[in-house]
Order: sequence, then C-alpha cells, then structure tokens
Amino acid sequence: MVAGVSSISYEQFGVNFVTMAVTDERLAGALTAIAGDVIRVGPLAVGPANAATVDAEGRIGAPVIERHEGSPLSFRAVLPVELSLDVKVAGVNHHYDARLAVPLHLTVHTAEPITLVIDVARVSSRDVDVRLKAEGMRARVLSRLGNVEDEIRRHVARFVREKVESPEGERARRIEILPMIDRAWRPEDAAGG
Repeated sequence: MVAGVSSISYEQFGVNFVTMAVTDERLAGALTAIAGDVIRVGPLAVGPANAATVDAEGRIGAPVIERHEGSPLSFRAVLPVELSLDVKVAGVNHHYDARLAVPLHLTVHTAEPITLVIDVARVSSRDVDVRLKAEGMRARVLSRLGNVEDEIRRHVARFVREKVESPEGERARRIEILPMIDRAWRPEDAAGG
C-alpha cells in the first residue's frame, strides 16, 4: 500500500467512480452534443382540413440538470427550446414565438466489462411544455383552431427521440472505460515519453 493513501473496498471504489464520473456538467455536455443547438420543424399541415402550414426554426439552449441520489443514479434534465413559427393560411402569414421545455429522465447503468450507459426515457409529446405567443388577434384565434401547440409538441418530441436514438446519440450515451485505462497505462506514457 502506498504511504498516505486511504484504502477503500472495491465496492466503495465502484460507487465513488460512478457518482464522481457522471456529473451534471458532463451530462449537460453530452446532451448538448446529442441534441445540437438548431432545430427545424415543418412544414406541418394544421387546422381544420389541414388548411394551414407551419414552419418553425429555433435554438436549443443549455440543458438544466438535477441529480437524484439513490441507486441507480438518475437525473432530470430540461432542454429549453425557443422557436420562431410562421403559419400560413390562405396565403397570409401569421407569426408566433414559442418557448418549450423538454424534460428528459436519465438513468446511469453499468455494463460489462467496464462501461457506463446513460439511458434516456422515451420523450412523449405529453411531456413537452409549450408557451406560444401569437402576434395579433387573428393569430391567437388561429392557434386555438389549428392545434399549433399540439403539432409543435409532437414534432419536437419526435426530434429529441430521433437525436437520442441516433448512432451519435448511442455513442454519446455509452462510455467504455477500459480503453481509457489502456491508454493511461501504455508503457510509453508511463515512462514519460
């Protein structure tokens, strides 16, 4: 044993490793890498007889992360999204601004041989909070008639699901530890060369 080093059990080492390796900041970075910062939705057909079309473009902000202690380790993340929407009805454009909050429930698992896996619960349109601000009275009436909020919820939830389930998303949520240990213990690295 090295002098001045406190010994702990392998089990405690494992617990310490998982809780110290998976931090709010690291998860926020991974989620940002998965989701990106730009979102485009549409054109979508909305309203009675699909008489209107919606095009939306916006930005995904930095996720807000909240850790839940316990086993398995889990987190709640919220992705803030700001969208600028244009709804066209009978050749007339109506503009909306939308703020959305997309909640994500993340659970940390360990896997063979030495792997951290971040599971993300499937996002449903019911989970997405939308605050729609219409410009003008006609736009406010149209948003209610056309179920614009429901369509935006549905498409943003699908966008997030596709990003999480993409090959890039899968890679970002699976951290293989053994290759990192192999790199740290290469003979040329140990000798300082």
